[in-house]
Amino acid sequence: MLNFQSLSSPNSIKTALAGSLLCLGLLQACQPEQSKATPKENSKQSEVQSQDQEQTPVDVVIVGGGLSGLSTAYHLKKAGLSYRILEREPRVGGRVRTGKYPEKVFAEVGLAEFWDGNPALEIAKELKVPMERVDTGFSSFIHEGKILPFQGASNHDFVASLLKPEELKRWDSWDARMETWIHQIEAGEISPELMKLKEISFAAWLKQEKLPPLGEKLIHAVLAPEVGTPLERISALDGIAEWHLFAGKGAQPNHVVGGNQNLTEAIAKDIGVEHIALNTQVTNLIDTEEGVEVRAVDTSNFQNKSFKARYAVMAIPLYRLFELQFKPRLNDRVYQAVHSQMWGSYFTAHVLLDKAAEKYWTLKGENALPLLTGGPLGVIYPGMGTGDGQHALVNLLVTGDFAEADNARTGSLDDVQKNLEKAFEETFPGISPLIKKWTFFRYHPRAIASWPVGRSRFDELSNGLRKAHGHVYFGGDFTESSHSDGAVKAALRVSAQIIKDKKK
Repeated sequence: MLNFQSLSSPNSIKTALAGSLLCLGLLQACQPEQSKATPKENSKQSEVQSQDQEQTPVDVVIVGGGLSGLSTAYHLKKAGLSYRILEREPRVGGRVRTGKYPEKVFAEVGLAEFWDGNPALEIAKELKVPMERVDTGFSSFIHEGKILPFQGASNHDFVASLLKPEELKRWDSWDARMETWIHQIEAGEISPELMKLKEISFAAWLKQEKLPPLGEKLIHAVLAPEVGTPLERISALDGIAEWHLFAGKGAQPNHVVGGNQNLTEAIAKDIGVEHIALNTQVTNLIDTEEGVEVRAVDTSNFQNKSFKARYAVMAIPLYRLFELQFKPRLNDRVYQAVHSQMWGSYFTAHVLLDKAAEKYWTLKGENALPLLTGGPLGVIYPGMGTGDGQHALVNLLVTGDFAEADNARTGSLDDVQKNLEKAFEETFPGISPLIKKWTFFRYHPRAIASWPVGRSRFDELSNGLRKAHGHVYFGGDFTESSHSDGAVKAALRVSAQIIKDKKK
């Protein structure tokens, strides 16, 4: 997610807008249909419409038009409540973004997949947004410089191909215990013994488990990209919670046909783009006995606006709360919860190559992508689309410390490209002449949420964020998990809380 810079000077405004346009240049904004009136008439109509929106109170103002904010509006609409979304970017969707190219290929810029169990899949089904399964749960990974391609029809088949029979028994015993704990977590029945595991890192706890070395390597390979940070930095309890994607038979990843961006745009269309204010930077939230007043700035013309509602939902990453002023001030426990939360980092590179490059990840006639490299190339996803028959596209999802280095504004993208080209050549010797074009996308350093040793998404600080604070509710994936399922689970939670309160 882009970090909108300080608005304290004209130069910084230009810099921020230029950076936003650079990173979002490939993507279409989801905006209301334009009329055929003259520019002058359009300007007057827009001004009148904007004033009408400000003057008409709604049940709920939603700050943030990403997946969580859109899903919140979707569920409020089903309950018959009125809403207005305030989104500071010129488009909706947040981290759900799809980059498309003239070569008839495309790849995700943000969210890569929707795992089984994600309530976003139910919305897609209701809106008749076509989905497809393109990958497996586990993926091919690199071990000691060698690609170990995914084999078999299931996660367990793949593990069995890697481990010796005695090692597989130890793995199965451990995975069965993990599955039992995950069922307890999902049922909200976390025992004191399990809660204690937030006091040790997941990596340290894995060592205590005496797993087969290659099995432990596989866990690091598949889970570190999911949380965007090394497993040494997350608590064991939250590592166990994230393992729900792979425990037992495991979940399967799903993708929206034509690009994940199609889902958020479909939700926006369903809830009504007329209820979405783009380029709207929220600055203040005032909570009174009657409801809330949300003050904002239109970043296209810096016109100040005010919106009134009974409730407000903050469907933004929690660290963004520090960019707003609240009256009354949020209690210290909220700030403590946010300050002590960690994060995962991502950086994306789309690489267009000569189609002949596909031979490097084709093993025994099978495509070995996605490939978990565990290094500066991150996860190598295959591009999608019909293609032009001459090119291939791959999507590098760089994570952790490598992503933080690539995202640093103190470094040049030329240097980033040089480092990635070197890593590409080391991984696939001879591939360099086949690389045709690079396209880079930087994110805010805190791309997703994670919980460090001593913290957990299940502790009292986290539970406190999921309660109402006056007329203010906190949504977004940062209140629930490290994945997009958290964004939609948060939407279900806050919409249910508001609907229940409104019936009183």
